[in-house]
Amino acid sequence: MNALRPKVLQFMLAAAITLVPGVSQSADSSRSASRAIVRKISVTSSAALVIAQRALKAARDRGGEAAVAVVDQEGIPLVVLRTDYGTEQFVTGATDKAWTAVNFKDSTRAIFETIKPDQEDNSQLPHAQRALFLMGGVPLKDGDTVVGGIGVAGFANGQEDDNVAQLGAHEFQTMLKNEAAQAAR
Repeated sequence: MNALRPKVLQFMLAAAITLVPGVSQSADSSRSASRAIVRKISVTSSAALVIAQRALKAARDRGGEAAVAVVDQEGIPLVVLRTDYGTEQFVTGATDKAWTAVNFKDSTRAIFETIKPDQEDNSQLPHAQRALFLMGGVPLKDGDTVVGGIGVAGFANGQEDDNVAQLGAHEFQTMLKNEAAQAAR
């Protein structure tokens, strides 16, 4: 029986390798002209800088020391800004909140609310490496597509982190509306 096990595993692996390309080609054929590439949409670095600057200004106006991170559609930082007294903990928190919002495609506040009452399998979410389920992470969306995320950390109250992150996400929506209006002219 043990001698047969490697051959069975080898057969199963070969079958999986054979089947997966066929499945992925048919699933992707309507989305892309080429089956060898994936096209992704992401917030630009210039938009990320404007969003981060406006959010950081809002944090300062509220009297807070904070960090703001804006990440692309993969959760990779495009811009990280902090106030003069913003600590490394703030920078890491903001970056991880933005990463979480992108990878879970929802605000960290909404996800946090489902974890608290232990709904479904969400009680396992806090064990996801790098994910930070504290208020202050918001996805940036173009329609229903997540194209980036913003994270804010540093306020003593998570609600304030969330308010500033929401303000940054609103700024992104305003940018998209302005671009659409200019394109329509």
